[in-house]
Amino acid sequence: MNKIKLIYNPYSGTRTFPNHLDLFFKKFQAAGYDIDIYRSMEENDLHKGLVGLDDSYKYIIVAGGDGTVNEIVNDMMEQDIDIPLGIIPSGTVNDFASFLKMPQDYEKCFDTLIEKEAKPIDVGEVNDRYFINVCVGGLFSGVTQGIDINVKNTLGKLAYYINGLKEIPKIQPIPFKITTSNQTIEEKLFVFFLLNSKRAGGFQHLAKFASVNDGMFDFVGVKTNQLYRIPTLLMNLMNKESFSNKNVIYIQDNYFKIEIDKKHTKTRYSNIDGEKGPKFPLEIKLHHNALRMITNRE
Repeated sequence: MNKIKLIYNPYSGTRTFPNHLDLFFKKFQAAGYDIDIYRSMEENDLHKGLVGLDDSYKYIIVAGGDGTVNEIVNDMMEQDIDIPLGIIPSGTVNDFASFLKMPQDYEKCFDTLIEKEAKPIDVGEVNDRYFINVCVGGLFSGVTQGIDINVKNTLGKLAYYINGLKEIPKIQPIPFKITTSNQTIEEKLFVFFLLNSKRAGGFQHLAKFASVNDGMFDFVGVKTNQLYRIPTLLMNLMNKESFSNKNVIYIQDNYFKIEIDKKHTKTRYSNIDGEKGPKFPLEIKLHHNALRMITNRE
């Protein structure tokens, strides 16, 4: 097992990862690895990089953002590929890689991938899709969609905040029905985050009890319908403050069914790991320790 598969998206983030390919080869060859490489050429082609893998591969390493990682995870789960996965955070936000404490500096990241071991993590399944970080519904579910790629690459996660602020004047609370393994709640929310890690959208502390291998999702629902409170809530998020007030629902469980009234056509879709997700209603199940990932967390 001295081979690794590198799959990279050259269009992610500031598009700087390809400039560090020689350093990547230098580091991993010095560590005794043979490197097999696949460069994404077009949208939704990353599955081609997983063709022909066998037991001689020690790791799959993906360079890209949350969307790129999500695509690889979906392909691995669907094909039942049991090879540890490592992430080089080269996207716009890199929420999951940041939660795993993977360095943004490429050289330090390469060293971490070589030195650290893989650990099992939970994987979420929503309808017919998989996610490893977050499923979002409500206000922020459309934030990552419709952003010009050049604006996104120039402004980074600020582009998401700006797009989210543009949606505030149109906001109305949405009646959700939330069913878990042991309770049902009907509540009007303007946004919910169903998290595997603590992070989403660049916000670091959305779910203070979350862990990627505890067999539980962390549901954070914000139920205020007073527009003047929303900018304050957003500022709290950007300042890394957790929601801890009467306007927040916090639930831990390994199963959720989330439904909305059919008349709310603008809220038909969820968002998973920063990409457009399945339509409502959502049935969300947890696969405990279903994937192994290289992590820098203790």
